[in-house]
Amino acid sequence: MSGTAPQPSRAPGTPETDDAGDDFPDLRRRGARGGWWLLVVVVVAVVVLLVTQPWAGDEPVPVPTPSVVPDAPTPETEPSADPSASSTAAPAPGAGAVFDAATAPSLFVTATDLENDVPAGAGVTRSVEPGTSAWGLPAGTSVDPSSCTAAVTVLEAPPSVYDATSWVNDELRFQQDVVLLPDAQTAREAFRALVTVVDECPRYALVDAAGEGTTWTAEPALEGQSVFPAIVQDVTAQTAGDTTQQTTGHVLVGNAILTWTATALTAGDREAARAVVGQPEDLTVMVEERALAAVRALT
Repeated sequence: MSGTAPQPSRAPGTPETDDAGDDFPDLRRRGARGGWWLLVVVVVAVVVLLVTQPWAGDEPVPVPTPSVVPDAPTPETEPSADPSASSTAAPAPGAGAVFDAATAPSLFVTATDLENDVPAGAGVTRSVEPGTSAWGLPAGTSVDPSSCTAAVTVLEAPPSVYDATSWVNDELRFQQDVVLLPDAQTAREAFRALVTVVDECPRYALVDAAGEGTTWTAEPALEGQSVFPAIVQDVTAQTAGDTTQQTTGHVLVGNAILTWTATALTAGDREAARAVVGQPEDLTVMVEERALAAVRALT
């Protein structure tokens, strides 16, 4: 035993082969530990790749596609309410009618018309025969104001043809005048001028050299609603202290302007006058129906 170095004792429980025959025991231990960490790194890297999916970074994120609802049908465009957009309005009957001296009296209403259509029209007789009257103001008279002259004479210059007639009984006088112009266009222009004068002359007078005469006070004129261009108005006439109620109107028929006046001879007020001469619109219809018959007779 002497002279022999003691052998180092081994720790209990340590295998005898731990380091035996191994030239690099520390390196093996470090290598074992290094492999374990490498495995951990690889596992972490794989997890990161699975989570982030970098290879899918350039692909668009899918967007839900909304369901397509078909558009409601577009309603068809309504046709234009303006008749001028598709067609030209037909001219009024008689717009181009041409009357002459022989046919102008056919525009006047008859005794039968008055008896059938005017409340006090029964038993009328003619007091002025056609072809016996001259156009214009009575000699020595004038209209005041002078700008209202056409309210009495219809025209400011003599017409191509003039005629007049009158029917009368104890309660009613119905007078008509007609002026003819060279053509329908000239008559339309004259009718427009007449309407302007009527609108601008609510009061005017026909006076003689002594300053006496008749004064007319007119209500605003109403446009006719029947076949021909027309206006009608109520008028109060005063002559030498006497007052009478009248309804007067003007009608354009081709180249003719027809004027009529219905006078209630004994009525004291407008209401009483209505019982004699009737309503303005009824008188207008009567006059225009006769005028329409005259137009048809021309063809």
